[in-house]
This record gives sequence, C-alpha cells and structure tokens, in this order.
Amino acid sequence: MKRRIATIILIIIILQFFSGFVFAENVVVNETNEIVNETTQNETLEEQSKEVEDKLKNANVKLEYVQSELSSTMLKIQELEDLVMQYQSDLDEMQSQLDTLQASIDEATTKLTVTEQSYNEKYELLKKRLVAMYEAGETQYLDVLLSSRNIVEFISGYYLIKELVDYDNQLIKEVEQQKNELETTKTKLDREQTQLRIIKAQKEQTTVVWQNAKTLQQEYVTNLNAEEKKLQKEITQYKEEQIKINKLIQETLNKSKNINIQYTGGEMLWPVAVAGTCITSGFGTREHPIQGVVKEHTGIDIGNADYGTPVVAAADGVVTYAGWLGGYGNCVMINHGDGIVTLYGHGQSVETSLHKEVKKGDLILRVGSTGNSTGPHLHFEVMYNGVSVDPLQFVKAP
Repeated sequence: MKRRIATIILIIIILQFFSGFVFAENVVVNETNEIVNETTQNETLEEQSKEVEDKLKNANVKLEYVQSELSSTMLKIQELEDLVMQYQSDLDEMQSQLDTLQASIDEATTKLTVTEQSYNEKYELLKKRLVAMYEAGETQYLDVLLSSRNIVEFISGYYLIKELVDYDNQLIKEVEQQKNELETTKTKLDREQTQLRIIKAQKEQTTVVWQNAKTLQQEYVTNLNAEEKKLQKEITQYKEEQIKINKLIQETLNKSKNINIQYTGGEMLWPVAVAGTCITSGFGTREHPIQGVVKEHTGIDIGNADYGTPVVAAADGVVTYAGWLGGYGNCVMINHGDGIVTLYGHGQSVETSLHKEVKKGDLILRVGSTGNSTGPHLHFEVMYNGVSVDPLQFVKAP
C-alpha cells in the first residue's frame, strides 16, 4: 500500500512539473500585411553608367558650379534635402530590420507549432507510461526476474526490463528538453514581437518627420528662379548618385567579409607604377565641384600620370569589385583581410577580374579619367571596417 501511495505521489509530482508550461493558444502573427515589402531590381554596371551620364550629362558641367554662390534659399534647401535623404535612409534601414524580424518571427512561430505538437504527443505517451506503472501495482521488476523458469527467460526478462527503463528515462529527458525548447522559443518570439512593434512605431514617427521636411523643402524650391531650379535638380541628382554608389560599396564590403585572408601589415605599395606622380587632392575636407554637396574627400587623388599608366595592387588580396562604379568610373576594390579594403577609381580600363587573388604590385587598372573626373588621375581609398581612413597611414607619398 505504501508503494502504491508513493507511486501516486510520484505521478502527481511529474505531471505537475510537465504541465507547468502554459502555451499561448493560436499564436498568430498578423504583422506581415502591415509591412510594405519594396522590391528593387539590380542594375547592371552598364545601365548604372548610362543613368549617371543621362542625369549629370558629363563631369565638366558640374565644374561650372565651383565658383557659384548659392543663395540663402538654396542653402536652406540643401540642409532640408540632406535631412530628407537621411530620414529616407533611416526608413530604409527600419524596413530592413522589420523584414528581418518578421522572417524570424514567422520561423519561430512555425517552430513553436511543430515543437508544441511533438511535446504534446510525448507528454501524452509519458502519462500513459506512468498510468501503466501505477496499474502494475505491487508487481516489481525483481518479481519478474525471480519468476523466470530458466536462465534464458531470466536474461530475456532482464534485457526487456532494461530497455523499458532506458525508454522511460529517454522519454522523460525528451519531454523535459522540448519543454525547455518551447519556453526558449516563446521568449524569443515575445521579444521579437516587442521589437517589431517598437520599430514600427519609430518608422511611423520618422515617416511623419520625413514628410514634413520634404513638404518644407518643396515650399522653398517654389521660390527659386529657373536657373536655380536647374542647379537644384542637378545637385539632387548628384546626391542620389552618391547614395547609390555608397550603398553599392557597402554591399560589396559586406559580401567580402567572409573572405578568408589576413592582412600581412607593413607599408603598402604606391599604387601608380610610374615615377613623378604626386598628390593633387588630399584626404579630408575640400571644396567639391558642386558647392554645398560634398565636404569630405574619402581618398587621395594621384596625378601627373598619363592615360594608360599602370595601377597596381597596394598589397596582397582578393578583388571584390571590378567594373564601372558611377562617379568613380572604372573601379577596382581589393579586400586585404582584417577589415582592410582598397579602392582604385577613374581608370581608363580594368585589368583584373572579380574574385581574382592578386599580389602586391600586380597590374589591376590603368590611369584614366572616367566617371566624375576632369583629367587623368587615380583616386585611391583605404577603408578599415567600412570607414574611409587617410591612405597616407598605409602608403608613403613619393
């Protein structure tokens, strides 16, 4: 009788332990329909080149604005336009986060459903096993073994009992493991749904500010004369081109993060393989051909080199971009490992190929004046973890 009571108590304890997890019924995420999925098509480099040419006509046109004085209204428009573009960038980033979160929520919801079903099945099976143990009453495993008529029955009974015990133990472990997994998945799901709501609220607020800034900017634009409107249109086109270029560069950097190479350190090789070159424009703040548009020069311009002069890899690495890159013209990017990437722009022709392993000093480009350029030179950049740094930290000027 005492054994029966003990068995009942054991069953109650186990059932209470495993029934402690309360599932949220019908976990359904209805956020998908609230998210606007924007589909963008990848442009070929040739199409991008033509688009830039159509918008800006040619690089020399922009040089006419070097000495231009922008009116106070134009300057205010530029400030508002920068805000509008920054808000748009923020909105795009939020949408990307929302898409990622929604995909994760959908995956977690599916996993929760499948795991809960499996858990319920195993839990029901465990309850049946406990009931079977209870109904067996006073019959003990030892009784079964001692009632064996011969050694064969004894051994058979022994292994059968061992398998039953192992099965029960494994079943208990599986139920406990799935219970913990369900709790973890539900916690993750709750956290991500909360993040989704927060980002959606932030996006709604940013959208209002974006719309207000855009409306205010348009009011200023209506006060411009015809010449200023034409200038404003080209400034906007230039800014949009820069955003597109920077986005493409960032995508290239992200894709090349998994390349298994290591930067060997040491001084890089001067990238223009001819004597007599010099820096014609340094790294940092400078006046750009379109006043009020760009204040930072993200690399150095190396001049006094004729068309076709060889451009070489500054260090060992892997080519992660080779082709036309908007205002950079014919361009090559090389990943050297450990977050170090070099960029070579305005080439007359590209002399390497995507994914090619190059050694320090290998020919990769020839000096030209493609893209936004007024004469033959090389634009040389060094990026560390996606941020442009002064190339003179890595190369020594001749």
